[in-house]
Amino acid sequence: MRISGSCHRRADPAANRGFSLLELLVVLAIVSIMVALVAPRLAGTVRAITTSGDRIEIARQIGRLPLLARASGHPITIEADQPVQVEGIVFPEGWTVSAVTALRVAANGFCRSAQIRVDDGSLGETWSISAPDCTVAHES
Repeated sequence: MRISGSCHRRADPAANRGFSLLELLVVLAIVSIMVALVAPRLAGTVRAITTSGDRIEIARQIGRLPLLARASGHPITIEADQPVQVEGIVFPEGWTVSAVTALRVAANGFCRSAQIRVDDGSLGETWSISAPDCTVAHES
């Protein structure tokens, strides 16, 4: 079989060290499939990590309520079904926190047991706040 002049094979096999276009396309297809399978799981993991950090920050901010009440010398009261909006408390962006039961912190920093609703727009949870120091327990 005759090979055209432009497609002749070299006598030295070491000179043919490249990959063919077909081999490169097969590898690219395999890598693309692997990325398509792994990327959604990675995105879910990143979201879970971010959400976890936000929850910890919300619990920390709620835990500051007794300190704020003592510093101001005034009680903090949030009635049931009202958003938790207290000067000095900042929740992560996109999260809402509201009282399910009345949340009361005395001027001396004593916190009564209560429940709050924590919501990021897609996931809502009910958390318990325990006396006397506003310790937060995650329920769901």
